[in-house]
Amino acid sequence: MQISAADPFEPVVKETHLSRKPARKSWSVAMASLFLLLAVSVVYWADFRGLASELPATGERVFHHNEYWRLLTSIGTHADFRHFLSNGVAFGVLSFLLFGYFGALVYPTLTWGLGALVTALALTTYPETTRLVGASGVVYLMAGFWLTMYLSIERRYRPVKRFTRAFGFALIVLVPTVWDPSVSYRTHAIGFAIGVLFGSVFFVKKRDSLRQAEQVEWD
Repeated sequence: MQISAADPFEPVVKETHLSRKPARKSWSVAMASLFLLLAVSVVYWADFRGLASELPATGERVFHHNEYWRLLTSIGTHADFRHFLSNGVAFGVLSFLLFGYFGALVYPTLTWGLGALVTALALTTYPETTRLVGASGVVYLMAGFWLTMYLSIERRYRPVKRFTRAFGFALIVLVPTVWDPSVSYRTHAIGFAIGVLFGSVFFVKKRDSLRQAEQVEWD
């Protein structure tokens, strides 16, 4: 007869990096981000000083006329207030989370830089005169990053529960309720893919420091 040498106890993660409170300035950063989006949109709606035509991004203006600022200004430009609201709520929540838990390097620095890349890549898939406006590509990028980090960090829950929670979040934030032919769904897909890649690379680079935040007990 053999007696199993297996340890009857196993480590249980009680706290993680995401258990702590977000950074103190998170709400201020989120509100400032929403204000920036709204300000750019208002300039576009009112055609303030004739700037409306300078804000949207097209392949022709960006790649042939080297007007690279449009890769950023198009993110803040929205067709109307309803369009702004459809992006603004998720953008505000995600900017709060990304800055609050991962700092200014992730949001706004890398997020906005990669957002410009999302716009550039999306433009290459459309005719050169197609205009892209709105923050939805960045929203999907931010969501892809957040979901990747959540699944990688939040070890208080077993994998099935983590995936269930992540799926519920994605369903609420990312899945449209109706099909709209004016929406660039391919931009959403590009943004989400880059966000997942961004999150994966970030986690690998920061894995040790993120794991140090864990508090483990033995049950």
